[in-house]
Amino acid sequence: MTKVAAGFGVTSTALKKTCKRHNIPTPERGYWAKLAHKKPVRQLSLPKVTDGRLDRVHIRGAPSSDLPEHVIKAGMDARDRMKNALPAPGDAAATYSPVREPPILSATRRTISKARPDTTGFASVQGPAIVSLRIAPASADRALQLLASLFALAETEGYRPMARETGIELATDDVSIAFGVDERPRKTPHEPTAAELERKQDNLRWGNSRDPWPKHDYSPSGRLAITIQANSWSGLRRTWSDGKTQKVETMLPEIVAGFAEHGALLRERQRAAEESERQRREAETRRKREEAFSAREKRRAQFIEVIHEQLLERSRLSAVSTHLQSHTADGGNRAKDIVAWIQRRIQQIDALTSPAFVDLSARSAKLGFVEPPCEPDTEGYYAYPSTPRLYLWSIDEEKELATSIDALEWTIQAGLIHNRSD
Repeated sequence: MTKVAAGFGVTSTALKKTCKRHNIPTPERGYWAKLAHKKPVRQLSLPKVTDGRLDRVHIRGAPSSDLPEHVIKAGMDARDRMKNALPAPGDAAATYSPVREPPILSATRRTISKARPDTTGFASVQGPAIVSLRIAPASADRALQLLASLFALAETEGYRPMARETGIELATDDVSIAFGVDERPRKTPHEPTAAELERKQDNLRWGNSRDPWPKHDYSPSGRLAITIQANSWSGLRRTWSDGKTQKVETMLPEIVAGFAEHGALLRERQRAAEESERQRREAETRRKREEAFSAREKRRAQFIEVIHEQLLERSRLSAVSTHLQSHTADGGNRAKDIVAWIQRRIQQIDALTSPAFVDLSARSAKLGFVEPPCEPDTEGYYAYPSTPRLYLWSIDEEKELATSIDALEWTIQAGLIHNRSD
């Protein structure tokens, strides 16, 4: 029933109830264990359906087929390993031998013994290094012995109780699973008191016909349940509780198998989260590389455009100079001055666009035309200086030092004009 129910994403109890509603016989307790030990078993035949409403079964659950295969396998393997931990075949009242209470439960015992029950009779405790409990004080000893047995059996699967800030969790080296123990309340119809009946009469005078008392009363039932507080809506079983004939103690192997399934699913989700984060980082690195590349390409194009503009100006100046030199009459001093200025300007442009000065200007702008290596620490940087430009340079050969200078200083140093201060 457990294995088949897992395929439909429901509990074995839910599947058994469904079968009962549709007159489908199910194996009795200990059936498979008896069969494995070659003991006689009773196999019931499927009865004929007389009610047409029973010939089709609808089961709504989160099918285990939606779970990763290794998650299902983790639970199956754990169940196989713990077959010997099940009660003896045919012993419906089988219980586990008392287990020594581990020291890690000392704080839980101390806290629950001091907790005050609420109006319904339940005491709740939780906190650092404490198992989350909501039980009646009378159930404390059984709950702690249940926890001791759970810890002992879970340790065979590599799960150890670990004290956390939020409570005690069962953990391995890579996953930690929170859980708790609570007591199912008994629900009984509320019997109104004389004071409540009197209050209702007062309400009726004001036209309020609603009963001024709760429909049901809740009280401790002694039925304990273990709940895994992880992987909500996953399709995995998360709660095991006392039934009419079966105690939760006899379900401990199945509960530990449930922890194995939840642990495998947590590992899968961690792996998926890590893979998603890795892809996010790769996408972010790729985006930064693309942005950095685009920024470099833009500045490279801007630099080439600056050079091209200078060459266009040189072409225009040359055309004007040729024109004036071929059409200027003798004695046209103003035209000669213009030609002289144009020649000086052309010399300045030739200097600006010379390979040596272009190289220095590119270096000054931290501008390269060869792609840098893809180093994560530097590749994402693309906050470059302002638009690159061409500079005139004063070069000290002895000191191997180049200093950018303005056009006037360069013109003076080139001997194209005289320094008036000389």
